[in-house]
Amino acid sequence: MALALVASVGMTLLSWLNNSLLGLRRAQAVSDIQAARRNALAYLETLNPMVTPQGEAELGGWRLRWQAREVEPTRDGVDHPIGISLYLMGLYDTRVWLERGPDATDEFVLRQVGYRQVRQPSLD
Repeated sequence: MALALVASVGMTLLSWLNNSLLGLRRAQAVSDIQAARRNALAYLETLNPMVTPQGEAELGGWRLRWQAREVEPTRDGVDHPIGISLYLMGLYDTRVWLERGPDATDEFVLRQVGYRQVRQPSLD
């Protein structure tokens, strides 16, 4: 009788411990993906989707890939107080993929402004 009780309590404790470890692994995986996403966003802030609409990079063991698609037609920027700016501008949706093995992947879309200087400043 005592042996059955010890075995029952032991099985319950092992099951609880296993569930706790699985939960901890899932939480760590989510934390890793969030850190990779923050790094990807910081990297993509430095890119201009009009100039570099697609590419890939390695970020701390993660493979980053992106593909930008124009969602608003390209147009001249406006200069203050009136007039046309030096830049041509467009709005882009950039689809981003993060991969680190088959179990660690993430995908999201980032909206960005693309620009290209098309005029020189005048000295008037």
